Amino acid sequence: MYQIIESNQDTKGKVKLIGIGAGNSPFEVNYFQETYEIPFPLFDDKHYDIHELVGMVRTPYFFVVKINKDGTHKLTYTQLGGFKTAEEFLDLILKESGLK
Repeated sequence: MYQIIESNQDTKGKVKLIGIGAGNSPFEVNYFQETYEIPFPLFDDKHYDIHELVGMVRTPYFFVVKINKDGTHKLTYTQLGGFKTAEEFLDLILKESGLK
């Protein structure tokens, strides 16, 4: 999905991905990022602080947040579990966020 976002001029610089390693230490997150060559930011959450803030959802869980020009933000979509294809998921979240 990252490659699709970055290769499209309509989404590059407008859509960002981050990953949160629920229960993972900085070492584990760094190892995962280096081993699998993950090009977007990953954050450790060793003590489940972020995980608790978002409702202790099962993983994988996707949150789509639109950041408005005035700095405010809105949660536009959430999804538990995976998706069929990256293209379909990206199209869905762009529609839900009003970017398409």
